[in-house]
Amino acid sequence: MNRKLYLIRHSYAEEPNGKRDIDRHLTHEGQSTVRALGRHLINQNFNPDIILCSSAIRTRETAVNLVEELEISEQIVDYKDIIYNASVRELLSTLNEVSGDHKEVAIIGHNPTITFFGEYLSDAIIGNMEPAGVVTIKIEKLKWAEVSQGAGIFEGYYHPNH
Repeated sequence: MNRKLYLIRHSYAEEPNGKRDIDRHLTHEGQSTVRALGRHLINQNFNPDIILCSSAIRTRETAVNLVEELEISEQIVDYKDIIYNASVRELLSTLNEVSGDHKEVAIIGHNPTITFFGEYLSDAIIGNMEPAGVVTIKIEKLKWAEVSQGAGIFEGYYHPNH
């Protein structure tokens, strides 16, 4: 079975201004940009079985805005503390734990790790994912538990403002 992995960077967030990093909210631009991403993903037949999401406020708000735009249940979102400040190894471990029943998985995380993870899985040179950017990776004939370095095929990078 072929699988799809969507790596999504959270949308535009407010400056820290004395707040803890984990407590930063999306800006108004961030909310509208993630909504635009949602409209694009509808046209791409985006249909994740599960969305793994960092527990930071800006990633949570990205997930909520995205599922509202897609008109899908927020119940498919699994908020995970490990994704906030995760290393590539921790993201891989999190992905490897996903049920083999899931065909499409999305991860909403943070730079630079989300970009590095996309490069690690696909051997593509992505460079720098912008806020609300998404990298799509195809996984052929592997279960999530079997995914490792270079196992994915880079299908593309999209940002709503391009």
